Amino acid sequence: MLVFYFLSCYIFVCFFGAGGDYIYIYIYIYIFKFYSSKLKHKLPVAAVPQTVWQLPATFAFAKIHQSNSYLQLVCLLNPTRVFYKFLLYRKLTFLFPLQVCGRGFFLSEQSECLPCNCKGHADYCEDITGICINCKYHSMGDFCEMCEDGYILTPGLGGRHTCQPCACPLPIPSNNFAVHCDKGGATPRCKCQEGYSGNYCERCAPGYYGSPMTTGSSCKRCDCNGNTDPNLIFNECHNVTGHCQHCWGNTAGANCERCTPGFYGDAISAKDCRECDCESGFCDMHTGGCLAESSTVNLCNISKSCDQCIWHLIKDMEHSNKTLDQLKVGVLNITTGAAANDRVKYYNYTAHQLQVHAHLYLNHTVSPRDLRKSDANGIRLLHSTFYQSLLFFFIHLSFRPPVGSMRMENLNLLVPTLLDKLKVVEDKKPVNNVTTNIMRIRELIAQARSVAKKVQVSMKFNGQSSVEVHPHSNLEELKTMTSISLFMRVDPDKDPIEDRIILYLGDRNGVKDYMGLATKNDILVFVYKLGGEDIEIPLSSKPVSQWPAVFNYVKIERLGRHGKVFLTVPSQSSTDEQKFIQKGEAPGTESLFDIDPQDLVFFVGGVPPDVKLPPPLILAPFVGCIELSSMNNDVISLYNFKQTHKINVTTSPPCPRYKLAFSQSRIASYLFDGKGYALISNIERRGTFNAVTRFDISVRTIASDGVLFLMVNEDKFFLLELKNGILRLMYDFGFSNGPKLLENNLAKLQINDAKYHEVSVIYHQSKKVILLVDKSHVKSMENPKTTLPFADIYIGGAPSSILKSRPELSSVVGLKGCVKGFQFQRKDFNLLEEPGTIGISSGCPEESFMSRKAYFSGKSYLGSTAKISPFDNFEGGLNFRTLQPSGLLFYHNEGSDEFSISLENGAVVLNNRGVKVKSHKKQYNDGSSHFLLASVNNQKYSLLVDDEDKQFKKRPTSAAGSSYDSEEKTFYYGGSPSSTSKNFTGCISYAYINRLDRDIEPEDFKRYPEKVQISLEGCPVQRPPAALLLRHRANTSGTKQSQKVKDKSSLPPVLTELGSDDQESAEPNIKSCFLSSSPKSIHHAFRFSSIANSRQHYTDFPDSLSQRSHFSLSMKTHSSFGLIFYVSDAQEDNFMALFLAHGKLVYTFSVGDQKVKIKSEDKYNDGAWHSVIFIRDGNVGRLIVDGLTMLEDSVQGNNVSWHISSPLYVGGVPAGRAQKNIQRNSAYSFTGCIKNLQLDRKQLSSVADTFGVTPCFDGVSEGGTYFSEEGGYIVLDDSFNLGPRFELVMEVRPRVASGVLLHVHSADDYFTVYIHQGAVVVLVNDGTREFFTKVSPKQGVCSGSWHKITVIRDANVVQLDVDSEINHVVGPLSPSSTDSRKPVFIGGTPESAATRKAFVGCMRNLTINNSQVNFSKAVLVSGAVSVGTCPAT
Repeated sequence: MLVFYFLSCYIFVCFFGAGGDYIYIYIYIYIFKFYSSKLKHKLPVAAVPQTVWQLPATFAFAKIHQSNSYLQLVCLLNPTRVFYKFLLYRKLTFLFPLQVCGRGFFLSEQSECLPCNCKGHADYCEDITGICINCKYHSMGDFCEMCEDGYILTPGLGGRHTCQPCACPLPIPSNNFAVHCDKGGATPRCKCQEGYSGNYCERCAPGYYGSPMTTGSSCKRCDCNGNTDPNLIFNECHNVTGHCQHCWGNTAGANCERCTPGFYGDAISAKDCRECDCESGFCDMHTGGCLAESSTVNLCNISKSCDQCIWHLIKDMEHSNKTLDQLKVGVLNITTGAAANDRVKYYNYTAHQLQVHAHLYLNHTVSPRDLRKSDANGIRLLHSTFYQSLLFFFIHLSFRPPVGSMRMENLNLLVPTLLDKLKVVEDKKPVNNVTTNIMRIRELIAQARSVAKKVQVSMKFNGQSSVEVHPHSNLEELKTMTSISLFMRVDPDKDPIEDRIILYLGDRNGVKDYMGLATKNDILVFVYKLGGEDIEIPLSSKPVSQWPAVFNYVKIERLGRHGKVFLTVPSQSSTDEQKFIQKGEAPGTESLFDIDPQDLVFFVGGVPPDVKLPPPLILAPFVGCIELSSMNNDVISLYNFKQTHKINVTTSPPCPRYKLAFSQSRIASYLFDGKGYALISNIERRGTFNAVTRFDISVRTIASDGVLFLMVNEDKFFLLELKNGILRLMYDFGFSNGPKLLENNLAKLQINDAKYHEVSVIYHQSKKVILLVDKSHVKSMENPKTTLPFADIYIGGAPSSILKSRPELSSVVGLKGCVKGFQFQRKDFNLLEEPGTIGISSGCPEESFMSRKAYFSGKSYLGSTAKISPFDNFEGGLNFRTLQPSGLLFYHNEGSDEFSISLENGAVVLNNRGVKVKSHKKQYNDGSSHFLLASVNNQKYSLLVDDEDKQFKKRPTSAAGSSYDSEEKTFYYGGSPSSTSKNFTGCISYAYINRLDRDIEPEDFKRYPEKVQISLEGCPVQRPPAALLLRHRANTSGTKQSQKVKDKSSLPPVLTELGSDDQESAEPNIKSCFLSSSPKSIHHAFRFSSIANSRQHYTDFPDSLSQRSHFSLSMKTHSSFGLIFYVSDAQEDNFMALFLAHGKLVYTFSVGDQKVKIKSEDKYNDGAWHSVIFIRDGNVGRLIVDGLTMLEDSVQGNNVSWHISSPLYVGGVPAGRAQKNIQRNSAYSFTGCIKNLQLDRKQLSSVADTFGVTPCFDGVSEGGTYFSEEGGYIVLDDSFNLGPRFELVMEVRPRVASGVLLHVHSADDYFTVYIHQGAVVVLVNDGTREFFTKVSPKQGVCSGSWHKITVIRDANVVQLDVDSEINHVVGPLSPSSTDSRKPVFIGGTPESAATRKAFVGCMRNLTINNSQVNFSKAVLVSGAVSVGTCPAT
């Protein structure tokens, strides 16, 4: 093709070659002064943009610059520019060959190649002008300085910028509904397309419906079939669902597509809906034929979808099936009723005997009221009134000391009789529905024992009598530290002071370690034996003959090898007290009390003839009065005795004690231990509910959780409690919208600081609750006008039956602390005198607020200062327990000189300026408690662990001693801010160091000024102990191995497999279960349980997350607080989080030292699904909820560096994390379901780690703990002991025929309860051989019903009961069995354990030794385990 142009004196022709690869340009020039010449340029197409074939950027077809069509347009439409370029090149080519600039440069008029100014959005620009060619990335303009419509300019580094999709409302193409947008300050301004409205086009305009803030959704025009009110400007429909809201002409339906009920006709085409002409008023909506009544109208036939009707039908069938199951269980129970009758007869006899004794003692008349009632089986059951009366006996005894021989003549017989009978009832085997009654009885028994421990009444000893008392429950703790306090009264005028024994704690034969108290030579003497040496510490500063004839306070204490005796003598004329103290220490280095739990006895006043005392205590029995006070800070009483010897309360009545003589008791106060409570019945006897009703309570505690007071009346309740140290008030008086909740993280509401705080609750005009703390108003809340519907109030706790009555109360725990004065309407109550009070005591000892135990999370440490010199003179001891092989226990440094005690690969290491002393044993990270003693002197550095592993090194001659420095120096426990060693994970307790200015005493961690991520409550462990998961049988001797092989030959094959070291093989003939192992669940949805650290870890996410992110998810919950999403760097300086606070969503992230924080106005903890999108774009954050609400916040600082590291946490974080950036209530795990977690509209990759997370199951749920088929297990804390004697009860509803229910493993033995093909098996190895017992219920345990399993072990005897089918086995006697504590695994074991197949199903009501197991407080919940709820179908 030829094209001719005539311009001035130039003629040039564009000729397009057939191949399209080249353009031939013939230019003829006629100039009068010059000769005619013919120039021919042959240029490749690729070079055109660099020479003359260019168009201005305003030409839309510039985007196809390398096509023939473009080249044709160049020649056809812009000949002037072609000619102009030619002039330049004509001139240049006469001088030298044609010059071409490289990519990103243009040729200037001075013939220089200059860089294009295209902001990185174009590769080429025009010569001479520099105008950019073909701007990319949605930019436009001569220099790519603007954005195309629908995109907004975002400044960047180095003058560059980017064109991002308008966030109108979302910055993604599918949800960008703006014609144009620009910056209007910190937020964009959007010009919306038709059908959209709002500042960000975030909602549909009138006449349209949809959810423009949901990814992939848009707005559509309302479709009401022309049947809406013609007076409306728009067809009005719901702006989200599209359902028409104003149907006209007797029409109805989501789209006004049918006639309304009572009318018939064609609503869409003819639009002739007419009224039915029927007596019933109802007719067929199409034909008008009459129908009998309205109930015959089938909405399934008139709706577009029948799904809803079908689901209703299915649920009706499910309820019917459930009713049939309940009837079936009832019939089965009735058939076993006769078997329980004989046993119940004995219960009734016991009730009669003890009721008479108890009432006679209290001088009550026995009422004719029958103590028995009928159960569902028609048999007679023991009524709990008897046990209530038993409690009343101890309660009355505790505050009303017995007076007179008529009431005291049977005291010494009655108390042991009552406690012995309790033991008989405890040991009785429950049958079927008798179980509930027995469990209630056992609960009352536990309360009775608790009350017995707190009877604060003395006993009088006559020189021949003695009392054996139940010792401390935690015997392991006594090994390191033993402290006993008591009140003692002697009368030197009546009974001359002689050498007498006061108390003895040791073994029956007097050969092992012991502690004792005696009077010798008119001196009070503390005696103890440690490491074969008897130590006597005489308190010579106050001879006993000089004591006043009143109760004096005595305390003896041993910490390691150090002992002390304290004496406090009250003044009779003033409030002043005389205090005396004497200390001593055992020689050598041994520090642990060598006691045998099976042979330990605790006698007061003397010992019976069959008990042999050690030589220093072979003295005459005591004469005088004694009242026990505490053992290791736990309240203890003489009335919690095993037996008495020659106690005659008729001739020797207890001595009265004026308890207010001591300063700690001058103000009436009450000590709560977390188990007891006070009950004030008929509270209006002291005041009435008026227009202004007031409750006042003064509380002192260091606990995180605990109830202050609670009122309950059927389904109505009022609760004031501590949650995470913060006051929380919740109540429901039958309100239509559910309970009212008052909670806040205000500093005023945090009261767990060991100080007394006055808390007042005022109910004003029956419609407003006002909360005051320390007489200052904190918060108010209004409710519908309702009179307080209560008569009784619980203080400090409540019975379990009350707490289980409502789900809102199920997590409530008892108060640990002191209450000083409870008032109702300004009237005081003496809580100890209330008949319903159980298990509290008077006084508020300071020891209750000392923290001698601390838990370290691996990022924690405690720091303090003291006058110490560890490099030259040091003695320090501590108990530690951990599952981690390495960690710093103690640390001090002075410049580059370091002194430390640490764990290194399981061994204990003492390091003094680089000289290390290392323990021989290397398995101290086994989860058990160990005591270490480290010392430094002029001769050597010593390390002793558990009094057995002793190592030392001579002090180097080069180690120069440092002079005494009176300045206090900093030291740390559990880690440090400067050491390179790994911080400790685990528990440290009863630590002490030799300070230069103070006696040795246990460290009170509560007083430490530096407490970093530390917990002073409990001692959880982060991971199960690897050392205890080894298969230890290979380490036993050849004789034992052959013994086991022989024994195992008689075992069923599956037991041999399960107990062996081989890999688990496939099980043959596995029975199918009634319930599926995979309950129906929601796709891509996960349930996060009610434990504190339920969570998922994601480790694979793109680097672009540091620049911008678009996360989306859906969630449903009933929780007010909880962490949903969290990611940060290692130091948590850069972070991003989404969490719930008071039911509202909060999205926050850091921008340098600032924070973007967005909080929703509405609450979303209503149990419904809500979609959430949270976006971070540099310094701007957006939160979009349900596609309807978009919130935005930003801070200054566009170019702040922001980087995070793996992992990304969903649902929660590990203990101690996130609290730097998030309020503590919300830093705990989210409880509820999360689904469809996406990053930039892509599903996140597979989960790296899971802790307490299961699929989110669809359908009905029930209470319990669910172990999902994905696998998981729970590790209990060490308060649950499965030694050689125990009883455990559990209820299970399996979904597989085989799996581990419970497993305990140590170095020498193991104990496993599991199911195999529908049978329940208990397998025991006591260290010498295996033995087992098995119960195979007729229907198996896989029938879909709940099954109750009870296991009782008494040394070598094991009894198994499954739904009242009982079997037992007697194993070999094993004298070496000990009561050591071992981790208890529930529902499965880690992969390295021998028993691998995990349980799948639901478990509930697990008790060990009558103590309820709370899985929410477990050491570890690993894998797919849901604590608190199970799928019911």
